Amino acid sequence: MSNSINKEFEDLIIGYINQTSTIEDLKKIIEKLKQPKNISLFKAYIKINYYSTYIMNQSDTESIIKELKSRISKEEYKAKRTHILLNTLKYAAVFCLIFGLGYYSSINSESLDEPQKIIPKSNDIVLTSDDSKVILEKDDNKTDDKKIISKINLIQKSDQLIYDNNIDIKELVYHSLKVPYGKRFNIVFSDGSKAYLNSGSFIRYPVKFIEDKKREVFLVGEAFFDVTENKNELFIVNSNGINVEVYGTKFNVRNYSEDFNSDIVLVEGSVGINNSEVSELTMLKPGFKGSVDKENFRVETSKVNTKIYTSWIDGEVIFRNETFSQILKKLERLYNVTIINNKNESLDEVFNAAIDVENENIEQVLEYFNKIYNIEYQIFNNKIIIN
Repeated sequence: MSNSINKEFEDLIIGYINQTSTIEDLKKIIEKLKQPKNISLFKAYIKINYYSTYIMNQSDTESIIKELKSRISKEEYKAKRTHILLNTLKYAAVFCLIFGLGYYSSINSESLDEPQKIIPKSNDIVLTSDDSKVILEKDDNKTDDKKIISKINLIQKSDQLIYDNNIDIKELVYHSLKVPYGKRFNIVFSDGSKAYLNSGSFIRYPVKFIEDKKREVFLVGEAFFDVTENKNELFIVNSNGINVEVYGTKFNVRNYSEDFNSDIVLVEGSVGINNSEVSELTMLKPGFKGSVDKENFRVETSKVNTKIYTSWIDGEVIFRNETFSQILKKLERLYNVTIINNKNESLDEVFNAAIDVENENIEQVLEYFNKIYNIEYQIFNNKIIIN
């Protein structure tokens, strides 16, 4: 009798791992986990799955039960939605397409039981001086403010820092701004040039550009620059030894530490690209991208649709022919969430998508990939796991 009970429990566990469990199956698992001996058996079997190994390493029994109840809620939600749809279609089959679109919108607004929600982590935007003194920590709860920093008249206006050029500084004094995942921020430099910083970026720059000296800033991450023209003072973006030289122009620089290439996309004007290994400038024309290989420092140029590379400034992110792993990394930056990819076979596949970061949360984005590309995911302990 004992063996038959164990066999039944094993079948339930296997169904859980394969995500074929019914609501009743999941409830049976919860009931059996009330016995301590079954908890050990559950863990032993479930460790054959990478996703579940992660859970076992992170969780106590209470967390396991919570995950099971979450999956039950998700299945009940799906079942209820399907039941309503099928009943309605019996009487309105001729309007099925129109109704389907309206139904999907309305059903999501109902107060039904839903699975766990992702709550993005909250990190402050931090401004520091060269002596590591914290000048400003901005979070979403702070109101607009005007900051007077020693002799520097620095204005914070919403998600923007504005530096005053009319300050008496004869030597270069630097500030550093760190923009965490899930945030974007803008800077107006002392000469009126602008920098739009994307999530997960860091920039170091002078609080005032000194006359007759090159205007140089140091970037890790991604930024769009709108540089005020000054033929006498070169503007340089230095990103880990890769230099972008301009006099007055609009361009985007992306160079995260994990990227294999540094991409410079020119929207307007003219820029030259060089690096610590190659002093010769590679010139770009508007509408072109210069991609610098970080291993051999070779620069390849190609004509591109600049909107794909710059639309993030307005909260729209466009993916074109990108691998799923590349997309997941960007989603982590954009939404400040943790994503564990357990779908290795997707790494060589490329995807196309467009998301509105301002109006779409991470769950809506994941549902899009689920519907269009059949990519399954689960939420556990505020982490997203791709199955």
